[in-house]
Amino acid sequence: MNEKVLAIVAVAVGTYLTRFLPLKFRFATSERMKNFLNLSSTSVISALFVTSTFTTNAGEMGLRVLALIPLILTFYRWKNFGVSILLPS
Repeated sequence: MNEKVLAIVAVAVGTYLTRFLPLKFRFATSERMKNFLNLSSTSVISALFVTSTFTTNAGEMGLRVLALIPLILTFYRWKNFGVSILLPS
């Protein structure tokens, strides 16, 4: 199997699990486990955002930052992440 396909499948499974596990174990007895599950999905999404936005190539990074401007403007207008992600596209 192609390495890129394996990487995509691994990221998809990891993202699914970070969203599914907090729902599955939401009645966990340990407060520490509840905190971990609540924060894990946010941290994974943040890590994916940072690694996909920032790069060592200055020209490419400039284009990525410019592409974020409509997203940021729509978020400030509607104060809703769902609208700000859907509207610019």
